[in-house]
Amino acid sequence: MGSKQSSTAGNQHSPSQTKRKRSNTHHSHHHQIPIDTKPEPTATTTIHTRPTVINAPANVYISPKFNQQQCAQLFQHYADPESPTMITPDGTRQFFEDLGISIEDVMIFAIAWKMHTATMGYITQEEWMTSMQELETDSLEKLKEKQPEFENVFHDAEQFKEMYKYTFTYAKNRDQKCMEMEASFPTAVLWTMLLGERFPMVQEFVAFLQEKKPVRVINRDQWQSFLEFAASDISNYDESSAWPVLFDEFVDWKRGH
Repeated sequence: MGSKQSSTAGNQHSPSQTKRKRSNTHHSHHHQIPIDTKPEPTATTTIHTRPTVINAPANVYISPKFNQQQCAQLFQHYADPESPTMITPDGTRQFFEDLGISIEDVMIFAIAWKMHTATMGYITQEEWMTSMQELETDSLEKLKEKQPEFENVFHDAEQFKEMYKYTFTYAKNRDQKCMEMEASFPTAVLWTMLLGERFPMVQEFVAFLQEKKPVRVINRDQWQSFLEFAASDISNYDESSAWPVLFDEFVDWKRGH
C-alpha cells in the first residue's frame, strides 16, 4: 500500500489506490461561539407582553393543549429587543438558566436538537413556535416536565446517534464547513461532553489531539465517523479500512505509548 498519508499533508491519494482513506482537513477560520457571552442580570422574571401577535407556521397543527399566544409571549420574554424575531446568546443563556440547566450541561444539546435550532446560541421565532407546538409546551413549567423526554435521548441509541450528527452543524460556525479545534467551544470539549462517559477511548483521543495537534479543524466525515470509532475495539485495528487518516495516526500514537 506504500507509506501512510499524514493528516498534515492534506488529501493526495490517487484514485487508483485501493485504500479508501479520508484525509484530514486543514482550513482554519476565526470562529467564536457567542453562547459564552454573559447576560445582564434581570430584576424580575415577569413576562412582558407585546401587541405583536406571533403565529405558528401555517403547516403546523395547533393542539388544544397548546396556547399559541402564551408561547409567543414567552418567546418575546427572551427575544433580543433589537432583533425581536430572534433569541440571541444572552437570551438563550437565560432561557437555559430558567430551565435550571447550565450551558455546560450536555442536556442543552438534547433540547437544542428537539427544538431544531440551527445555530448554537440562537433561537429563531420560527424554530421556537414550531418546536414548542411539536412538544405541546407553551410555558417553562411544561417544558420542565419534558425533562425525562430530553434525558431519554442519551439512552436511546437511535436518538443519540441523530443528536450527535446534528451537533456538528449546531456547534460549528454557520459560515464554515468544518469545526475548529481551538474555537471558544473546542471540538475536544464537545467530544468529552457527549462521549467521554460512554467510551474510555475518548479521553485518550483528546490527549492525542492536544499533544500532537495533527489538525486545526474537524470535518463532518471525521466527526460522524468518530462515534462508531470510539465504540470500536482497536486492538486489531486495520489501517487498510476506510477510517479517516486522523484515526490511523491516533492508533499509531497509542501503540507508541
